[in-house]
Amino acid sequence: MTVWSILKSMNPLINFDPIAYVRDIEEAAQAGNWTIRYLSSCASSARPWLYRAARTGSRTPRIYLSSGIHGDEISGPLALLEMLRQSDFFTDFDVTLFPILNPDGLARRTRGNADGIDLNRDYREPKSAEIASHVATLQTLGRFDAAMLLHEDFEGIGAYLYELNEALSPTLGGDIMTAMGRHVPIDLRPEIEEISAANGIIQRRDIVLKHGPIENRPDWPEAIYLSVHHTKVSYTTETPMPFPLEQRVKAQIAAVTTLLKALTTSSKYP
Repeated sequence: MTVWSILKSMNPLINFDPIAYVRDIEEAAQAGNWTIRYLSSCASSARPWLYRAARTGSRTPRIYLSSGIHGDEISGPLALLEMLRQSDFFTDFDVTLFPILNPDGLARRTRGNADGIDLNRDYREPKSAEIASHVATLQTLGRFDAAMLLHEDFEGIGAYLYELNEALSPTLGGDIMTAMGRHVPIDLRPEIEEISAANGIIQRRDIVLKHGPIENRPDWPEAIYLSVHHTKVSYTTETPMPFPLEQRVKAQIAAVTTLLKALTTSSKYP
């Protein structure tokens, strides 16, 4: 069954079934010869994470992808499933993938977990079992060349992203927004989430101007944890939930595709 046939048969805000989703992820991973491991389980489902080494090249980019940390945001998990089902999508990359970090939230259609904790504010000193398990696993994985975290904005009027990029082309954020903009509008407001933005991009300097050094925040999101400990390049995508789900999924896939292309053409990877 394709992602699109799944979408046609369900109300995307109510009937996201974590157990069925995990089964689909496991089937796609097995078909693609991915290594499947598991974080601590939740009441609603298991939490698989996946790894596969590049099939070509001796020095290939290492990429990290995650989704499903907020239970009311489903385009990311569905996009990762669609990418996973394309056998050659990640051929040239070492990929670590966490597709469903908050199954209890997804089952309940809530931002937080079953205890009401916003898991994406729990990475500095984890209180939740979900993030404690995730951090413990991350501590075994080393460095990544880039990370992309797939999110949605419940009231979004267009796509935007948070960019923490200290290593790749300074135009990459704009390239990602252009790719996403082929499927959903771009949020062109000069201020998004009370932070200065330009062409849908919120950069590190904009965040620092508003909130101070990111590492000083008491409530680290996943992106800051990764930036401090695992990568110099992190993008958090945000698709606008008022728009059709199929378009949002395509926008997420376009964002990941653009990041992969940038890594492929980087001079670091001959």
